[in-house]
Amino acid sequence: MSKDLHLNDIARQSFIHDIHELQQVSERIDWSSLAKAAEIISIADQVICIGVGKSAIMAKRCASTLTSIGKKSMFLHPIEALHGDIGIISSGDVVLLFSNSGNTEEVVSIIPYIKTRCKAMIGIIGNVNSAIGTSCDIVIDASIEKESCPLNTVPSSSLLVTTAVTNALIAAITVSSRITKDIFATFHPAGQLGRNLLLTVESVMIAGKDALPFVESTMMLKDVIIMMSKKGLGCAIVSENGRNVLGFITDGDVRRCLQTIDDLSAMKAENIMSYSPITIQPKATLGDALSLMEDREHKIGVLPVCDEQGNCIGIIRLHDIAGHIR
Repeated sequence: MSKDLHLNDIARQSFIHDIHELQQVSERIDWSSLAKAAEIISIADQVICIGVGKSAIMAKRCASTLTSIGKKSMFLHPIEALHGDIGIISSGDVVLLFSNSGNTEEVVSIIPYIKTRCKAMIGIIGNVNSAIGTSCDIVIDASIEKESCPLNTVPSSSLLVTTAVTNALIAAITVSSRITKDIFATFHPAGQLGRNLLLTVESVMIAGKDALPFVESTMMLKDVIIMMSKKGLGCAIVSENGRNVLGFITDGDVRRCLQTIDDLSAMKAENIMSYSPITIQPKATLGDALSLMEDREHKIGVLPVCDEQGNCIGIIRLHDIAGHIR
């Protein structure tokens, strides 16, 4: 037990130290320099991210994230750069250097060749007074007091701070580049984010008059339940003409009625329906539909889809949405 408590304390102290390092860098960083870097990157032809070791992981992650918001980016290993790959860098590109020590030999060795080719050289550096730091056009301070590792050797706090600084830079680039959710979605057509933003309600809704459970307000509850069971959509659309929506009945409404009323023989659709139900338009995105159904105290499992004239043209269920956003 004492060993467990000791390990718990070590883990907790590591966590607390990481928070401290993040707080320190947030107070120390030159935010105007970061903003300037974001503006330069947002108009660059391409971003070349360079690093070695753990810093290479940071560089690759940065290049990948920038690409995901539509900014042409790639990772370049400094050794490969010295053996021909430096040709990928052109005068309209920005080079983004990652290094904790700021004196990484492989990175230092290519700086003279990079500076003659690129538009700007920006560094996310753990030592701004280092060889790499002093060579950059803009340097962003990602230094730490010490690692959260008990040995102060394993890259831990330094990686966390570099990640946080990179996130801040990418956030500023996103705004500077005027990236919107719709633009972002075009780069992620197969992912959940893209599907939420690109697919519309009409693309997955259940439509067709024969498929929809229309009932009249004066229909007896027994017949309403039969209609709901026949159509199998977990709801009934109360309408007088098979188009407009006077009310809406869900399986939940029926269950609540059965729990509170003993004699159902005189019950009609109008007695249990929800008046002025929540509806959604066919051009709304699946993300909009999902928010409308889930972002409320009592979640909704099914929605009537109505056109601009208020006519019900379909039904969309949470189940339908889930099948398209996984």
